[in-house]
Amino acid sequence: MKVIEKYNDSLHNPYWKYQLGPETYEVKDTPLRVESIKKALRSDERFDFQVAKQFPERFIARLHPYHDYIRNTGLSLHNDDEEFYPDLFPGEGANLTKKVDSPLWGGIWCTDAVTPIMRKTYEVARASAETALTGAELLREGQEKTVYALCRPSGHHAGPRVFGGYCYFNNAATAAEYLLPEGRVAVVDIDYHHGNGTQEFFNEIKSVFTASIHCDPSNEYPYFWGYADEKGTGQAVGTNHNEPLPKDTSLEQYSAAVDRIIEKIRAFNPAYLIIAAGFDTHIDDPIGGFQLLTEDYISIGQQFKSLEIPTLVCQEGGYNVDNLGNCVKNFLLGLM
Repeated sequence: MKVIEKYNDSLHNPYWKYQLGPETYEVKDTPLRVESIKKALRSDERFDFQVAKQFPERFIARLHPYHDYIRNTGLSLHNDDEEFYPDLFPGEGANLTKKVDSPLWGGIWCTDAVTPIMRKTYEVARASAETALTGAELLREGQEKTVYALCRPSGHHAGPRVFGGYCYFNNAATAAEYLLPEGRVAVVDIDYHHGNGTQEFFNEIKSVFTASIHCDPSNEYPYFWGYADEKGTGQAVGTNHNEPLPKDTSLEQYSAAVDRIIEKIRAFNPAYLIIAAGFDTHIDDPIGGFQLLTEDYISIGQQFKSLEIPTLVCQEGGYNVDNLGNCVKNFLLGLM
C-alpha cells in the first residue's frame, strides 16, 4: 500500500492550549504522533512510502475562505515559537462590514482557543492537504486502489466558514473536491469526534455522501454538530448520516454502526471512498472514551474493504503515541 508523506511537521508544534477554563492544558497533537505511525509502517515491507507532490494553491484556497488569513498571520509573526490566538469571537449581531486583513480579526475565522497559528502553520497545513491530494490523484489515475495519506495537522473540524479543533484545512474535503469530476464520492469519518467541518462542506451537495461515527456530541466536542437528525439539506437530504455513540462503546456496537453506514454507501454507489481515520477511539487514548482495542482495527478495516471501492485514508486524530502506529497499521492491513 502506498503511504503518502511530505513535510517536517515539527515546524508546527504548539505549546499552549486553552480549554474548559483558564488553565493551560497539555497539547496532545504533537509531531510524535507522525513518528509513531512511520515507525510502525516502515517495519512492514507491504507499505511503500512516497513523498507528496506540490499542488497549486488554488486547490486549497478555493475551499477555505480563511486560507489567506492563516498564511498572512503566520507571516506576521517574528519567530518560530510564537503562537497567535484570537481573543474575541464575534457572535450574532456583530458588525462585520468593517473587516480588515489583520490577525486581530481572527475570531471571525476560528472557532476556539486550541488552534493557534504559528509562523510555519500555513506551510505545514498546506503540505498536509497536498498529502491527501497526492493520494487522491493516485486513485483518480488508477495507479492505486488503496492509499494512506499521513496527514498532520488533521482536517475534519475545518469547514467552509471556520477552522478549529487542531484543524486548519480540511484534507478529506479537499481530496473529495478533487475527485468529484470523476464520479460521486463517499466520505466516512471514524474519529472519536464528529467530522463537523466535512459535514458542513457537503451538506447541500448531493454528489457526496458523508457519514461520521463518533461519541455523542451532547457531552463531547464539537457539541453543536453530529446528531442523528442531521441528514443534509435541500437537494442533498439523505446524503448525510451520523452515528453518535455513547462513551464506553465497544467493538460490537462500533462494528454495527459501521455496517449501517456501509449499507448506505452501497445504496449511494460512489466511485470513490475517503475515510477520515482517527484512532482516538482506542481504549487508552488520553482524550477519547471508547473501548476499542488495538487488534479491533483489523476487523474494522476489513468491513470497509468489503465495499471494494478505490479508497483514500486520511489521518485524523489519535493521541496515544505508544499504540497509535499499531492501530493505524492494523486498520490498513484490514483494508488490504
